[in-house]
Amino acid sequence: MPDKSEQNAYIYGRNAILEAIHSGNDIQKIFICYGADVQNIAIAARRNKINCTTLDKNKFRELESRACPKGAKTQGIIALKQIVKTFDLHDFLDELNISENPVVAILDGITDPQNLGAIARSAECAGVKSIIIPQRNSALITPVAIKTSAGVLNYFPVVQTTNLLVAIEKLKEAGFWIIGTDVLSNNNYSDKLYDRPVAIIIGSEGKGISQSVKKHCDYLVQIPMVGKLNSLNASVSAGIIFFEILRQKQSTKF
Repeated sequence: MPDKSEQNAYIYGRNAILEAIHSGNDIQKIFICYGADVQNIAIAARRNKINCTTLDKNKFRELESRACPKGAKTQGIIALKQIVKTFDLHDFLDELNISENPVVAILDGITDPQNLGAIARSAECAGVKSIIIPQRNSALITPVAIKTSAGVLNYFPVVQTTNLLVAIEKLKEAGFWIIGTDVLSNNNYSDKLYDRPVAIIIGSEGKGISQSVKKHCDYLVQIPMVGKLNSLNASVSAGIIFFEILRQKQSTKF
């Protein structure tokens, strides 16, 4: 039985989605079944800077069965509504007190909504001010992500950016030090690094952060491991680093 909250996050059908675009409703993403004749909707989506992706028929049916009521006539197109407010980086930075040495997290290539939710939950608990995600190649804020976050994503600031590299440069201009995670780094995540505004970049499990993003980092750190595997789940890595930052910040108060 599909989750009702999941179904409420989606709209489907050509007329309904086209009307939603024209009326200015917030849409995160549009999913199109391969071969569906929805060119007019794709054009309207591009004009409104809405991301579209084409799924093969099997993947589209999987989404259809999860996101839509049984027997729904989707006409080969489904849209995910914006169920959580996201923020523009410029507006977020305007509200931030840099003198307090805030911490933000940048997610690079995190495509699993459960990882997104788990990272948001750890971030909020550890005092991280926001998570920053790209509009493309990123997990969406779905009911699954919200549930995994234990509801944190309903109120925790999420900044969405069209270009991660531009966002990193804006953070640098605002006074942030950019710290990336890299299993090949010789620097330890527990080094004394966090007495300044810091942006921590968390990469995907296995691949890590992308090379283009890595080049924009001021410092790279790794979490020491002694097992046979050389990588941790992204949300686990994030939690370890977030709470090390919190530990260091709290230790300086005594």
